[in-house]
Amino acid sequence: MSLLSKLVIAGLLGILGAFIILGTKELGKQIDKRLTDRDILTCIITETVPKEDALAKIQAGITDSRAWKTLDGEVLIYFQAAAFADVENGMRLPIIGVENPEEHGMVDDIYLLDSAAPINQRLEFQIDDFSSEAVVRRPSTDEALLLNRREGLIGGIDRLSAIFIRGYTQTVVFKAKSIEGVQKAHQVTNAFSRLEGKRIFIQSNLQILLELKKIRAIQAQALIWITVGSAAVLGLVFGSLTWMEFREERYLLALIRSFGIGSLSLFLHALIENTLLALVGVLLGFFALTISVNFMQLEAMNMVWLRSADTLIGGDGLPLLMGAALGGILSSLPVAIGLRKPLGLILT
Repeated sequence: MSLLSKLVIAGLLGILGAFIILGTKELGKQIDKRLTDRDILTCIITETVPKEDALAKIQAGITDSRAWKTLDGEVLIYFQAAAFADVENGMRLPIIGVENPEEHGMVDDIYLLDSAAPINQRLEFQIDDFSSEAVVRRPSTDEALLLNRREGLIGGIDRLSAIFIRGYTQTVVFKAKSIEGVQKAHQVTNAFSRLEGKRIFIQSNLQILLELKKIRAIQAQALIWITVGSAAVLGLVFGSLTWMEFREERYLLALIRSFGIGSLSLFLHALIENTLLALVGVLLGFFALTISVNFMQLEAMNMVWLRSADTLIGGDGLPLLMGAALGGILSSLPVAIGLRKPLGLILT
């Protein structure tokens, strides 16, 4: 009966621990996915360049872009003019410039970014006294983000320099590869703002990323506590049962010792028995959960992550198995203490 009780207790602990391990693993996957998502790692850095500084910057080739391109990640730089273009279809559109049109998949031309108009359609536009034609094309994801999903005119800044000397807003779209890259972008932005007095601002998800990183660290610690906790639970429960067994059988054990069987042999027997029962019980819990998930409506319960229960035996359940083994060892300590009692005090 005691053996069955130990197996049931270890099995229930195995099922409970499996839920925690699989849930923690799924949480880790989701966090890792978010931490490597290029969207959440994207920084939007904006700088307003007034009219009095615009001409000098354009003549110098807008060299600030070189500093941004030293960051570890993908960097796209756009310049929005302080003017609008009047298109023949009646639209009044913002004007976007880029330094190197080829890097943005454009030839040296002017394009009208529109999600609905026919591609390659040519439309006339006018900016004050300047007029020309623009070719319709679809906006990229970054261009749609920059324009807030509206239409816009885009072209090389060299061709549109006469417009940009009135002032412009520089927008840097920086797609970092890691949290450290986002932090570096903040450092560069703060340096520009503090040392050069620029009107520069950065939008990012840095605070969210740092919180996710903390949660990821806690998730790793949770596996350690699962090992410690399972060892403590099994050690206390198995130890109590083992001590009760020992007290009931102390006369029999003392008699066996009187026949020459050493205390070490009896202790090793209890140690191996408790450790194996703990391990087998936890494994039975894993098997029971693996089989039962095939008959559960996991989608309705929003617990699809339980489908990976078969990985518990393959390695994910190792922390719990280690805790079970440690608990089995700890539960044998009462036997070691009881076996130190002299035979004369037991048999008399």
